[in-house]
Amino acid sequence: DRGQTELRFKAIAEFQKMVHQFLAEGHDYGVIPGTQKPTLLKPGAEKIAKLLDLSDSYEVMERTENWEKGFFAYTVRCRLASMLSGRMWSEGLGECNSMESRYRWRWFWPSDMEAEGLKREGLKTKRVKTRNGMVTQYRVENDDPYSLVNTILKMAKKRALVDAALSAGRLSDLFTQDMEDRGP
Repeated sequence: DRGQTELRFKAIAEFQKMVHQFLAEGHDYGVIPGTQKPTLLKPGAEKIAKLLDLSDSYEVMERTENWEKGFFAYTVRCRLASMLSGRMWSEGLGECNSMESRYRWRWFWPSDMEAEGLKREGLKTKRVKTRNGMVTQYRVENDDPYSLVNTILKMAKKRALVDAALSAGRLSDLFTQDMEDRGP
């Protein structure tokens, strides 16, 4: 009935207000340049789960580990269940792979390029402000993706938790999960 619906919407609004009041910007959530809303971070997702008395469990849904080519990808499901009843409350999916820019590439300072004997020609560059002025960095393909396997798995797990927490708290009005909500 209409009265119950109004109570539910009021409860959601009150919870959103409480979350916004108690989560810390820069720690629990932050604004990623190019996004319209703050992004919920892992500490904030963990706090939301705790506020709702939810426990988290994880399952690797898909796993690709190509050790010969250095390609690794994981899709993880996070389930949030009531600590009191055990009833499943929400679930989320997270994926991460070694071809994402942050894992596929490394940025080298000019001195590192020389020390490693790497050639600068044809490489993508970016200018970085340092205390000594603007310096060019060079993008080089990561020659050791094998050392990132655990990091990639943990990132998929984190993304799944954030997805599940956003759903559990009905918080998509306040937060985005990741870069998919970038503006034009």
